[in-house]
Amino acid sequence: MSSAHAPDPHRSAHPSHGARLILIGLGVVLVGLGAFGIIKRVHARHELTEATDRNAIASVATLSPKSAPNQQDLTLPGTVASWQDAQIYARTTGYVAKWYVDIGAKVKKGQRLADLDTPDVDNQLLQGKAQMRTDQANENFAKITADRYNKLVTQGLIATQTADQFEAQYKADIATVEADGANVAHLQNLEDFKYINAPFDGVITQRNLDVGALVDAGSTGSNLFVISDTSKLRVYVDVPETFAASVSIGMPAQVSLNTYGAKPITGAVARTAEALDPNTRTLRTEIDVDNASQVLVPGVYANVKLGLSTATHDFIVPANTLMFRGEGLRVALVDAQQRIHLQPVTLGRDFGGTVEVTEGLSDNDRIVLNPPDSLYEGQQVNITGNDKSAQPVSPK
Repeated sequence: MSSAHAPDPHRSAHPSHGARLILIGLGVVLVGLGAFGIIKRVHARHELTEATDRNAIASVATLSPKSAPNQQDLTLPGTVASWQDAQIYARTTGYVAKWYVDIGAKVKKGQRLADLDTPDVDNQLLQGKAQMRTDQANENFAKITADRYNKLVTQGLIATQTADQFEAQYKADIATVEADGANVAHLQNLEDFKYINAPFDGVITQRNLDVGALVDAGSTGSNLFVISDTSKLRVYVDVPETFAASVSIGMPAQVSLNTYGAKPITGAVARTAEALDPNTRTLRTEIDVDNASQVLVPGVYANVKLGLSTATHDFIVPANTLMFRGEGLRVALVDAQQRIHLQPVTLGRDFGGTVEVTEGLSDNDRIVLNPPDSLYEGQQVNITGNDKSAQPVSPK
């Protein structure tokens, strides 16, 4: 009986065929699970890398620059002056006897403005005329004497030398009379200048005399009147150097005075200084306007609007496209490979929300809107949305 229940040594030492299959299956499953986990982890890491790379590239919005208009209105302050002014001084010394016009009076050419009392000149004129009559009498006597001696010479009664002396005296008397005539004419002119007349049509803007006041001849003293011709006006405006080349003779201009509320008056550029003022770098420009209606008055400031034609190809861009760097003013451009290029630019006029760029841009450029300070040369970027366009702003 003991031999029937004893274990078989060969059977216990080797597993059965089914157990081996189970072990192999479990191993395959474990290897598959391990491989699946590795593949999933590698895929997740790859997706994370792609997402990180995408997030590392900045996204920017771009716009295209807009060409500045060829015709640009430029408004500048100007000074209104009369067509012509004259400060009237006394040409002769005397006292004011009477004056006829006051400030604001409209006068015509040749109209009497004032009379002067000139007793010294009156006496000098009388003396000069008397002296001329005396010298004329001497001249007539010298002529008669010279003729007599010339006849005696022809008869051989006296020497020629004697006749020549009287002939020379006669010619000297002629010269004396001519000098007297010039002196009388000079005194007569001074006598005529006692009457102050208007040199042209205009309006009296100053009166600086009163009856009995002593006035001296010449411009060393105070003027008697100031007369201005306001039928036409000259408007002077200083055009900055940037626009000086666009100013031309005959260019239309509008002149308006806000303080008077008058409608703008159309004029034209009559002349320029043809040279810039070295102190202000501006071009003095004169505009002539018709003022027959007397709407404008000289001496006030005016607003002058010029329609300038620009030959340069300028652009208008928003002010928030500018980058102020240590190396200078820049705008960020995006090239065909969507990389950043920091482009130097030169500005023209500032319109507030937009600015004029005179150098550094072309029609096909794509400008970054609101560029961050972290942008650098050659940086890869993504463009979001469609390109926008800068809206041009007409200068005021």
